[in-house]
Amino acid sequence: MRVAIIGAGISGLALAYYLQKLGIPYDLLEAGSRVGGNIRTVRVGDYLLELGPNAVQFSPELDDLVRELKLETEVLPAAADSHNHFVLRDGTYQQLPLTPFSLLSNTCFSWKTRYRILQEKNIPPADNEYETVSQFFERRFGPGVLEYAVNPLISGLFAGDPDKLLIRKLFPQLKELEMEHGSVLKGLAHRRKLADRLKSFSFVEGMATLPLAIADKLIALHTEHQVEMITRCEGKYIVSCASPSETDAEEYDALVLALPAPKAADLLHYTFPGMAAALQNIHYPPLAVVHTAYNRRDVSNPLEGFGAMHPKAEDAFTVRSIWSSSVFSGRCRPHEVLFTTFVGGAQAEHHALTEREALLQQVHQELRELHGITAEKPNFQYTHLWQQSMPQYDIHIEDAHEMAETLETEGMYIAANWQSGVSVPSCIRAAKELACKINSTRPHAHNS
Repeated sequence: MRVAIIGAGISGLALAYYLQKLGIPYDLLEAGSRVGGNIRTVRVGDYLLELGPNAVQFSPELDDLVRELKLETEVLPAAADSHNHFVLRDGTYQQLPLTPFSLLSNTCFSWKTRYRILQEKNIPPADNEYETVSQFFERRFGPGVLEYAVNPLISGLFAGDPDKLLIRKLFPQLKELEMEHGSVLKGLAHRRKLADRLKSFSFVEGMATLPLAIADKLIALHTEHQVEMITRCEGKYIVSCASPSETDAEEYDALVLALPAPKAADLLHYTFPGMAAALQNIHYPPLAVVHTAYNRRDVSNPLEGFGAMHPKAEDAFTVRSIWSSSVFSGRCRPHEVLFTTFVGGAQAEHHALTEREALLQQVHQELRELHGITAEKPNFQYTHLWQQSMPQYDIHIEDAHEMAETLETEGMYIAANWQSGVSVPSCIRAAKELACKINSTRPHAHNS
């Protein structure tokens, strides 16, 4: 059996790694010269900048992978106070602990909202297949939690709109808690010990350490191999590539697309036109990432936490800022602080597309106002625009998910964050599961 994997983002890399461990021949084909997909770390002078994920949370699969890659000494835990998150309310930051239990004592919410949270245990489950994140949280916890906790979390973490994203697609575990225990709070009480272990970490040289370490172990990674066409003949997939020196076509028993939905759609028009059409409906909003550094003495906010989120109700230009130099050491010069700010996403796409100089200026002005910064201009600014940031788990993703499952019988698989979930641990777990699934289809697997 021979497998073609197209795309060397974290999903494709992890899948290749697990197939290699199982002794399954594969080729991992990447159009560009770099690996890692949305995980992208750049060093600009004295600054270490994350353009994609800034941190990851522990998971059993990720923990095993870090150990197998011998990266333990590279792991950089988040600062002790990074569990503190802040939310903008009435123009000032208020601490917002991210557990329902601590919401009860939080002054960010009115007594009416806190009382409504307590009533969640009495709300009966509802089985609405197309319930949105907003509908779910408003039904179970009331509108106060939706506006100042859920909305900024969804826009900040997923570049999304809770009015459109489906609860069972984005947070299936919350839906399970409701159905199993009759209440999210009751269900979380059973799982609280697990939540305590979900600590954030990065690496000394940034998140790109992980994909680079995986790539270093792979024996069949081919960068600068642009896949131009996929066809099928007598049950085999024929993958035609343009490499730097030649154009070649190879035969494979199984095909794995580890690509963003729009790129996967481009390759499937000929072979699976229905799937291609479904993939084109998956929405990826634009998102700008802006890094800004100031002298520590010019910033009055103590920055004791992970960062701050901006609810839509506050009408801010930016979605959130991570206080990068507070969370991880070595991100800027010792006398400075570094902010990583996000602009745009599904609720404010036009903001992400602001002309570069105007974007940088607006981010600087908002940081000054919200963090008490006296500097007239920053020491350093850098921006990167993701034209297509994160896949949106809304009603339009449904068809692609269903078709992907059906096409597995044809030996065509998906390893991508539009199917597995957008977090790095989710992508790695899904890749490991897919490697086992592919292994189970090998002739020897049925005889052993």
